[in-house]
Amino acid sequence: MTLTERLREKISQAFYSHGLLCASYPVPIVLFTGLCILACCYPLLKLPLPGTGPVEFATPVKDYAPPPADPDHRPGEPSERPEWYVGAPVAYIQQIFVKTSVSPWHKNLLAVDVFRSPLARAF
Repeated sequence: MTLTERLREKISQAFYSHGLLCASYPVPIVLFTGLCILACCYPLLKLPLPGTGPVEFATPVKDYAPPPADPDHRPGEPSERPEWYVGAPVAYIQQIFVKTSVSPWHKNLLAVDVFRSPLARAF
């Protein structure tokens, strides 16, 4: 027997044993699979639903200190700070908006030219 044939036989035996296990204990297998799916989907409950606005929370740049633990706050109750704001920050996000206009606007210009024209000077 060559290596390929032995490997094919082992894989076939593994699939057969798995099928035999599933056929012998269908209810526990289905329950275990359902629990695994629910456990994998649990983090999705923390995602905001469509239509909810963004949560904006600002901290002072000068004299920053990590937020103190709030011993009176119970989980699920609204508080002054968002529930994701615990400990020191691990990253900073900076947004830069570029607002441009092209004057005079000719009829042969495309919408892409609004960005291309002012940025051409920088590059």
